[in-house]
Amino acid sequence: RGRHTVMTFGQWAEAYQAIEDVTRLRSYKERCQRITQVLVPFFGSNTLLQDLTADDVERFRQERGKGRAVATVNVDHNIFKHMLKMAMKRDLVTRNVASLVAAPKPKNARNRVLEPDEWPRLYRAAPAWFKPVLLTGYHTGMRLEEILTLTWDRVDLDKGRIFLPGSLTKNEQDRLVPMTPTLRREYQRLRGRDGVMRIQGLVFQKDGEKLNHTYREVQRLCEEQGITDFVFHDLRHCAVTNLADAGVDTETIMKIVGHSSVEMFLRYRTVKAERLDAAMARLDAAINTPVTPRAVRVSNSLKK
Repeated sequence: RGRHTVMTFGQWAEAYQAIEDVTRLRSYKERCQRITQVLVPFFGSNTLLQDLTADDVERFRQERGKGRAVATVNVDHNIFKHMLKMAMKRDLVTRNVASLVAAPKPKNARNRVLEPDEWPRLYRAAPAWFKPVLLTGYHTGMRLEEILTLTWDRVDLDKGRIFLPGSLTKNEQDRLVPMTPTLRREYQRLRGRDGVMRIQGLVFQKDGEKLNHTYREVQRLCEEQGITDFVFHDLRHCAVTNLADAGVDTETIMKIVGHSSVEMFLRYRTVKAERLDAAMARLDAAINTPVTPRAVRVSNSLKK
């Protein structure tokens, strides 16, 4: 076999999805859908792997980008790039044409945090089943998927911590998330509801099934309460900002929310205008405070 193996893109797509390292990826299910529904139809099942060109990738980005976010196109591009990287390792292609085409950074950074009056309104208006989900996001900064897949065996109520294994986190690193006393009490209530002490199964569920359409629920609540431009993921911005405002150091916050770089932390840390104003007021007071010359201070101390 080796270097002389000729394979079509369709054949490689099937072989790629069966690679053990690929099947273990957190995004495996979604990856397979994108390969079969997007990549294979565009590049062609019968196209030979070695016939794929950088021009094909450029055309794909242009076509796929019509009416879609740059981030969405980048996900497909990265999957295609990984497919060709694995093909290169097996001597099926001599170069990765997907890596020859630049993927622009999406301009999707957000800095929306809830105003002091918005969080209580959002929380009070939420249905009982959704309140603890919102509370978890607001207090810990956990991502929605990390919350919805949380099981009781990973909740330590004695120590007040939630364990997230690397297989479920975005940066694929284990994380221990400390709980606030308020959140801990809520989980104690949840664990013992109906007189049953739960030790396994999903923390948040409906008839034993994982919750879905939670983004829509937030959308509905925000429309009802007149809270604009807010999505569930913004609760992560709220948690980071609230922790920083409470004086928690950057390194500790990064550990809690699972940020692997200070750059990412700064994207989520929102400094409100009032804090900037207060900082300038402190500066003004500091630089305009009259300083007593040292000679005068010494003279005065001798008089005493």
